[in-house]
Amino acid sequence: MQNSTPQLLRSSRIPHAAIEIISGFLSGLLLAGTYVGAMTSPLPIAIAANLNAAGSASVLIGSIISYLLSGTLLDNLPLLFALVVVVSLRICKRPPRSAAGLAWSTGLCVFLSGIVVSIMFHATGSDVIGYTMTAGLTGCASYFMHVVFDSIRTTGKIPLKATDGCAAAVVLILGIAALSCYSIPAMNAGCVLSAAITLIGARKFRCAGGVICGALAACGVILGIPESGLPLLILPVSGLLVGYLSGKNRFLIAAVFFVFSIMALITFGMSLFTASTVLELLLGSVAFLFLDTAGLDKWLVTDLPDTSNTIGPLSERLRYMAGTIRSVREESDAIAALLPQEICSRDMTREICETVCGSCRNKLRCWESCYEETLDSFHQMEQQCSNSPTIPDALSHCIRKERLRSLFSHRAAEKRKARFLAAHTAESRTILMEQLTAAEELLQATSISLDVRYCSDLSETVRRKLFHYGYPCKAAAVYYTGADRLMIEITCQNQALDSNLPTIRHILSEALNMTLEELDPVRTEESIRYRLCQRPKYRLEHYTSALHARQETISGDTAILFNDNAGNPCLVLSDGMGTGKQAAVESRMTAEMFRKFICGGISSSAAIRMINGLLLTKSPAETFATLDVAQFDLDGGNLTILKSGAAATLIRHGGKVARISAQTFPLGAEPEGETAVRNVQLCPDDIILMLSDGVSEESYPMIRQLLENTSDLEQIVTEICEKAEIFAGGERRDDVTVCAARLLPA
Repeated sequence: MQNSTPQLLRSSRIPHAAIEIISGFLSGLLLAGTYVGAMTSPLPIAIAANLNAAGSASVLIGSIISYLLSGTLLDNLPLLFALVVVVSLRICKRPPRSAAGLAWSTGLCVFLSGIVVSIMFHATGSDVIGYTMTAGLTGCASYFMHVVFDSIRTTGKIPLKATDGCAAAVVLILGIAALSCYSIPAMNAGCVLSAAITLIGARKFRCAGGVICGALAACGVILGIPESGLPLLILPVSGLLVGYLSGKNRFLIAAVFFVFSIMALITFGMSLFTASTVLELLLGSVAFLFLDTAGLDKWLVTDLPDTSNTIGPLSERLRYMAGTIRSVREESDAIAALLPQEICSRDMTREICETVCGSCRNKLRCWESCYEETLDSFHQMEQQCSNSPTIPDALSHCIRKERLRSLFSHRAAEKRKARFLAAHTAESRTILMEQLTAAEELLQATSISLDVRYCSDLSETVRRKLFHYGYPCKAAAVYYTGADRLMIEITCQNQALDSNLPTIRHILSEALNMTLEELDPVRTEESIRYRLCQRPKYRLEHYTSALHARQETISGDTAILFNDNAGNPCLVLSDGMGTGKQAAVESRMTAEMFRKFICGGISSSAAIRMINGLLLTKSPAETFATLDVAQFDLDGGNLTILKSGAAATLIRHGGKVARISAQTFPLGAEPEGETAVRNVQLCPDDIILMLSDGVSEESYPMIRQLLENTSDLEQIVTEICEKAEIFAGGERRDDVTVCAARLLPA
């Protein structure tokens, strides 16, 4: 049995470098040789200038292949030469950081390449003018492409209400113009894309989005195919109309768009009403039905952060408060380190001697003739620290034995009390510092949660849908998690929607064109918060079984599974002290408190600190419980294990079984709540096995063999529970609980 943490696997996501290489190659292959009006499209050169060295080289390779396949290599020799120069500079020299610098350098490369080719092939003056215009267009394209790429690299999003949005609009026009050069009988790729983009804009951003997207798409098509693109001038008008239907069913939107566009073509002139245009509008409408329009919010940001709003300052204020608490806590620790930790004990022997022996007639005899024996006897009585210290033989002649015994007993009681108060103060201080740390982590987690990207448009859509179907709610919020997964929270105050939640999920799934899943509702005394989330990349299969100790009628272990605010499952196993009803109360209270804290948005570490403090102060009796937590990230396949006094966790990963254990105390046993945290990258079909301490370590080899031979969770859990009594010596003296979970593709 291995006793180590499984090695972290590399992320299964495609690296950014590979994405740039693939996208660069496809850009060169598809866009090389296309046109914008009467000039060759500058997009391949602009894209190469904005990619990394490997990506720009892939653009060159794709462009050469495209020219060879189309037989236009010699015709595009000036642009190909310019592309070679740009790629060479990109490989040998770091590009300018600013968009303007990149635009000037790229345009200059194209201009100089055109001059060189003109000299070599004796080009005419009109050709030189054409190269100059191409250089200017390439520089502009590089500028706007840099703005878009820089926004994507830094934030992963494209803001639509800033200069980034204008740059994205220019890139969209140039892209549609280039794709409009691809035509098959009765269909043009740019026209189909234009119709789909107009519908998406109207669906997402209502009338304004339909008009703007329709105008941009029509402009791109006309630049690509001026004669054939005239019929698509109806797109802004069609987008305006369907913008009023943005909250309706997407099939209705597509149908109205298609019918109105046909009517507009007939109205404007039968010369525009051609079979190819009708087919392009139809295919664009069909493409719209299959596109995940709600998913566009993952990289198209319409609500820009505004420094004048309340969210930004509030988030910074919470961070400041967390920093203040941390500063106070650190200063308190520093001051406590400077102060004496124990009360300095007074010279008990000297005080008692002055009190008892000061007026005694035998003082000279005892402290002059027998000084060493008397002093040693006093020290012996001081060290006894009992209520009735024994008089040593050297003081058997003392005439004030009882007075001596009484004073030593009183001083010993005072000393014990001082030590108790010092220990109690130290423990209280530790608990207070733990709570301050929990408060600091709570404020930090709250400030981070305020930075979640909320979608006001989708929130309004959800609210209107619920109101339309007779499900009034106090508030509806739609936002994206850090993994760009859509979350919907519906807060109700006076009306419970438990029985209606499947219907609501179906309505919102249809409205947002995505598959939604239900999460456990979060209930408080005042309201109920219902949660829906977009289906993640993975799902979790789990099975749990428990057996109580033979002498009891109830198990002292508690195992629960719930979803956190991000829709990720948390598997929790808690074992109370001992067995029976009292242990069950402790374990259930610990597991439920952790669930409520996590569902309330509190971080795991802060929740554990607060639970530890509550267990320490809830009862005069000594009570504690273990806490074993497995937090799954269904978007990235990550697993976080937290252990406080819990038994080992077994993980089958890549066909091998690993064991994760931690030497920590249970919660409620020490003022400082100890928690061991391990992070593991999982793969599909990996199995996680959580055990209570009723499963003997002697059974681990059997469990390992069981995990290696089967993936049936029910069989694994059942067999472990059945054989636990055998490995425990034939008598089940402790509760046995086994929780198994397996990661599977969604």
